[in-house]
Amino acid sequence: MIGNGVKLTKILGIEIWVDYSWLVIFALVTWSLAGGFFPKEYPGLTTQAYWIMGAFAAILLFLCVLLHELSHSYVAQKSGIAVPRITLFIFGGVAQIAEEPENPKVELNVAVAGPICSLLLALVFWLLSKSEFVSSNVQFLAIFEYLAFINIALAIFNLVPGFPLDGGRILRAYLWDRWGDMRKATHTVSRIGSGFGIGLIIFGLINFFLGNFIGGIWLVFIGMFLNQASKSGYRMTLAKGALTGVKIRDIMTSKVASVPPSISINELVDKYFHHYIFVCFPVIDEHGELLGLVSLKQVKDVPKELWDQKTVDDIMMRNSDFNVLSPDEDALKAVNLIMTSDLGRAPVVEGRKLVGIITRRDIMTFLSIKYELGT
Repeated sequence: MIGNGVKLTKILGIEIWVDYSWLVIFALVTWSLAGGFFPKEYPGLTTQAYWIMGAFAAILLFLCVLLHELSHSYVAQKSGIAVPRITLFIFGGVAQIAEEPENPKVELNVAVAGPICSLLLALVFWLLSKSEFVSSNVQFLAIFEYLAFINIALAIFNLVPGFPLDGGRILRAYLWDRWGDMRKATHTVSRIGSGFGIGLIIFGLINFFLGNFIGGIWLVFIGMFLNQASKSGYRMTLAKGALTGVKIRDIMTSKVASVPPSISINELVDKYFHHYIFVCFPVIDEHGELLGLVSLKQVKDVPKELWDQKTVDDIMMRNSDFNVLSPDEDALKAVNLIMTSDLGRAPVVEGRKLVGIITRRDIMTFLSIKYELGT
């Protein structure tokens, strides 16, 4: 468990995470199905049956969204693009693709995989709903018909031609191929995505004032998310472009405040956390070799009355608990690693010797300089 989510498993070498916000959508879907949709469309069952049906349908919907994201990830991996993580959250799911596609064809193949998967799932659930067993069992009939409908809706919604939706990526692939300029194509589809998000906000507000309170609020939140995601997606594309060809040694901090493993937690707090105002320190031995990391989290997990008795060595994260970087690796790898880490930083080592550290601040400062100078 880390940050705002929990790691469930690993599929195809990809970490599957669930953000805590997903519990909100799970509860809302279960409640709306059990309290409204299923009783209205399939009357005659008990309240308990409707709640069981609602929860089961919500779990299957979760799996459908996961398969949608896995289809993107599988095609990306086959195209040589690493996908370290998939996170499911309140608005659906997102596959963290390590780098931008190298050409429009790869972009198109990765983008279309999701909607195709959703349409195939819709077909599967529709065929299941027509089977003799299911058609004679109203509970399963309701669930499968709902999932057939929702997967079609998911495919259609994702085909809206605005970034970062799949339709926006498909349009970006087309414009990229036509114009030969990925940045221009991304800017265009990001503006479409932002406009679509603003349209949803307006439509949601209209629904809210007409009496559809829950539906209106939900549309407003989705619109706000899409508007922000489209702008963030464009900024990330610019950032990745600016970091192409840049090595980690070019932007890392080489003068690193580190701590020895033998000092007490009290010394660590007084002489390091209070003095340097950092939230994390590398731990090195007398030869300069990296032993681990110690952060505020490890300190907070120890009762204060034990701070004199416990040492850094007792509480630090060992090297096997986190990833390290080489100074000659691409800076883009550092971005992907740091963005999926709660620490916001990663140690840089040659052999086993610590030679620097790279943080979110280092990356943002470098990008800010590049932007200001127009280089």
